[in-house]
Parts: sequence; structure tokens; C-alpha cells
Amino acid sequence: MKFRPYRRWLSVLVLVLALAGAGGLLLAKRPSGTPLPLETVRFDGELGRVAEEDLRTAVAGLLEGGLLGVDVGRIRRSVEALPWVAAASVRRVWPDMLRITVEQQQPVARWGGAALMNAEARIFRPRELPAGLPSLAGPPGSADRVLVRYGALRRALAPLGFEVTGVTLDERRAWTVTLADGGRLRLGREDIEARIDRFVRAWPRLSRAQNQRIALVDLRYPNGFALRWQQDGD
Repeated sequence: MKFRPYRRWLSVLVLVLALAGAGGLLLAKRPSGTPLPLETVRFDGELGRVAEEDLRTAVAGLLEGGLLGVDVGRIRRSVEALPWVAAASVRRVWPDMLRITVEQQQPVARWGGAALMNAEARIFRPRELPAGLPSLAGPPGSADRVLVRYGALRRALAPLGFEVTGVTLDERRAWTVTLADGGRLRLGREDIEARIDRFVRAWPRLSRAQNQRIALVDLRYPNGFALRWQQDGD
């Protein structure tokens, strides 16, 4: 008689385990299929130069698995591979939508004649290049250095009324600056800041004496520079 309470608890335990096993079996045998099917893909954000057709092509074939099973990281990387896309975010929206938000590239210059550069010196290659951007060029791996130099030269020469429209770093690591009126400044490879400062300090005296446009300024001399003016018709 005194063992009956233990028998009662043992019976309850066996019943609980049996029910748990039955629940697991039922879950395993549930009909398979895609839970929460994906019905809508929405693009928003900065889409000015990013064609929606290109976006749809980028995500085509990556939407299997429903709302929960879709690989949002892979979709984001595919969208960010488009030339005019700087960054993208992909978010699931209950119950059946995928929302893709796009940040568009903001070019600050042309690079090497066939590409564009953004403010972080990232190079991208769209099919068409917008007009009106400065032209920068340099050896592979020099984009950030050239962009920094362009900014410094633009700030230094602006008080003189010069607009810098191009900066080139050649294979010998020598710098050349192109101005909006077609003039050029050869800076060489060394003491760039000192050479520009020398020119900036000397120019006010020269501009009063010579009301002409620069053709070429060679700043590679140790204590001065050579200057050639544009001729009529140049």
C-alpha cells in the first residue's frame, strides 16, 4: 500500500513522455512547404540613377525560401554590386514583403577617364558618366591619395581665381594640375606644398603685370618657377 503514490507518479511521468514523443512525431510529419511565402519586393531610398530594372535583375533567383528563409545578406551584396549603388539594406516586413533600401553613389570626380569616384575614393564604373566633374587619374591604388591632393590644391588655388578641373599622378609619382581655362601646373614629385605656396605668394604680383591666361607653370625649380602664357587663339 505504501508504494501506491510512487506508482501514481510513475504513471503520470510515462504519460507525459508519451505525449511529448507524439508531439515530436506530429511535427516531423507536418506537410512540408514554404512558410510565409514572399509576395512583394519593395525598392526605396535614392533611386535617381539606379534603374529599377537593374535592381530586379540583381535579386532575381535569390527570393526562394519565403520571408523567413530568404538570404538577405546575399541579396544585399547582389544589390550593392550595381555600379550606382553605394550601400543597401534588406529588411523583412511581416507578413509577406521584402523591403530593399538603396543609397545611391554620389560621384565627386571622374577617375582615369572611364570610371567615377565618390567622396570616400571608392571607384565605380557605370555605363554612362555625368558631365561637369573634375578629372583625376593615377596608378592603381592611388585613388585616395589623388583625391586628397585634389582637395588641397583646389582650396589653395581658389583665392587666386583658379578652378582646378584635373589632377594627375603619373607612373613616376609626379603631379600635374589642369585648370578650367586650359592652363597646367607641373608640380613634380617633391615639396608639393612648398611649391604651391611659392606660386600662391608670387601670383598677385604677376597677375597685375600680365593680364593673360596661363599656358604652363613649371614649379619644379628649387627657388622659383617658369611660366608660359597662352597665346591668342590657343
